[in-house]
Amino acid sequence: MTKEDIVNKALLKLGQETITNITDDNERAKIANKIFDSVKDSVICSHRWAFAVKRVSISADETAPAFGWSARYALPQDFLRLNEICNADARETDNYEIEGGFILCDYATPLKIKYLASIDTPATFPPYFCEALACKLAFEFCERLKQDQSRKQMLMQEYGLAISEAKKCNAIQQATIKMPRGSLNDVRAGY
Repeated sequence: MTKEDIVNKALLKLGQETITNITDDNERAKIANKIFDSVKDSVICSHRWAFAVKRVSISADETAPAFGWSARYALPQDFLRLNEICNADARETDNYEIEGGFILCDYATPLKIKYLASIDTPATFPPYFCEALACKLAFEFCERLKQDQSRKQMLMQEYGLAISEAKKCNAIQQATIKMPRGSLNDVRAGY
């Protein structure tokens, strides 16, 4: 899939003509070029998509926070949302703050994190994500290209169904998350 394939899928949902290139000189392509990346990142942020998870070890920044925390770690350039701090001493509460492009915390360097990244290669998007993204783009295009509120509501419902189905497909690719000790599962198990 390319950006154009996903945009054209969205345009067809609106009954619009397709585009050849996202940089074409027509209203549909100009709108698509303007909103594609922000809508894509918004849909990536909406769920822990397996294809968008990255793991990195980050060294502490030379400048410690002025107060409150012992270290700060610069976020990766493609960072969208933190999933998890994976340091051995990280407690289940994960005491940290994200502030001004840094993770502030008391964890020793290097800081190991899992995060959602902005992925710029649509060819790596799974088909179920492409469908959800096309639905969200169609919803966003509707106001500018159709001015049809009933169609817009229908597209939001279609997006809701597509995102729900995509989350199910994505869940199959993920390991089961074990509940931490002291959780409701311990109570049920009689611990």
